[in-house]
Amino acid sequence: MKQVENLQLLYTLLEVYYTQSLSEAGRKLGKTTSSVSKDISKLREQLDDPLFVRSNNRMLPTEYVKNIAPEIEQMLSDIRHTLTSRNTISNENYRKPIKVAITHILMELYGDEISLQLSKQFPSAKIELMTWDSQTNQHLQDEKIDFGIHLNLVYHPGKIRYKRITATKLVVICPREDTNKPLEQLSQEREFMFLRLKDWNDVESNFFDIAEKNGIPIKHSFVVDNLSTAMKLVNQQKLCFIVPKIIADYYRSPHILWQLPTRGIIIGLYHHAQQNEMLTNIFYDSISQILKSPPATCSLFDSIYE
Repeated sequence: MKQVENLQLLYTLLEVYYTQSLSEAGRKLGKTTSSVSKDISKLREQLDDPLFVRSNNRMLPTEYVKNIAPEIEQMLSDIRHTLTSRNTISNENYRKPIKVAITHILMELYGDEISLQLSKQFPSAKIELMTWDSQTNQHLQDEKIDFGIHLNLVYHPGKIRYKRITATKLVVICPREDTNKPLEQLSQEREFMFLRLKDWNDVESNFFDIAEKNGIPIKHSFVVDNLSTAMKLVNQQKLCFIVPKIIADYYRSPHILWQLPTRGIIIGLYHHAQQNEMLTNIFYDSISQILKSPPATCSLFDSIYE
């Protein structure tokens, strides 16, 4: 009979399952890579399964792990709920400020809806939305910020916890006359916009790197860190622009699908490990409804290239 002697090992299992990396799981858990490796070794013995197979510097889960991971996550959530069930929160009477850092492109697409929804959900609290910047990770660790919302955030320190909200596909915005062309041809005929997001692609070009590894070198002629500015330049200079599909939909932009191998764009919620679970669940449910829906189309720009 399979039996796990320490439930903490299951938290390690889930982190490795979601990050596919021992080092990244260690950073999230506040452990060393060696400690995470020892935890997985113990679980392999206790569960009598390899659990993960190393491939191209990634820890790929076995079918057994794929099957049990959702059940383990639900079980641990139920345990936390039972332990904290007495610590209830009244939305109407919650009076502490709620500070939320949002990466700038999601702020532009959803900021107004999130602010209005939270103000309605917590009528007695002061809702503060701010753009995710270079200090946000530390402020989340120091509990100066309550929640963060980001895209594909690879690194977040051990005291910060992550919860997946939704995913969106990648597309390549391009001139309307180019929508029948493949990415390889666009890379030869057009220049590209590059948009920086703090704490994600500060030093790496990510999707450009994926394209180059697939034999499609892409030249980016403009680099900015503001979505509105990027879209104005894309419009004026007839650039191509690799973006989440929600951005193309928001600006009603012509585009082609991104067909190279990638995990796509994941929108996630980030919070301190000691954040009140009831507040976190209420917040998560509230913003998830918004972020899982398409943003209202932008009325400030005409559809580009028309």
